[in-house]
Amino acid sequence: MTRLRPKNFLWLFTIILISGCSYDVVKTEPESFDDKSPVTIFANANGGNKGLLNFNGPVYVHLGLITDSSINPNHWRYVKFSWGSEDEQARAKPAGNNKWSYTIPNIRSFFGVPEKEKILQLAVLFRQGGCIDTFCLALRNVDRTDIFLPVKGEK
Repeated sequence: MTRLRPKNFLWLFTIILISGCSYDVVKTEPESFDDKSPVTIFANANGGNKGLLNFNGPVYVHLGLITDSSINPNHWRYVKFSWGSEDEQARAKPAGNNKWSYTIPNIRSFFGVPEKEKILQLAVLFRQGGCIDTFCLALRNVDRTDIFLPVKGEK
């Protein structure tokens, strides 16, 4: 019978601890959604770049779309809400410690996208309000890139 050495136990414990502490930056409900269904986006500042970790002020969303008319994979179109604004319609709801949510009832109508244009991804950032340019706290991916969520194609 092999004995578990303290060194091996510590290594195993570390792996279990790390895997149990991983956080996604955003999750959606439902997990998969199309351009005409409602979607709620849940942000978690414990993940990604932790840009809003322990932030106590109001949090706002900056939203856009990547479509088949985007000139590159990062070309936001139909952007809602000015960067840094404190528009009440962009205000995210608190959803617990370091967490917020925002609901879009129908992506295509919310952004005013014509039926002939295909929506590929929803671009999302959760940020503080009343800021300008790079002086704005924002929740992004761990590599500081924007967050893109796939939108299902037509059925």
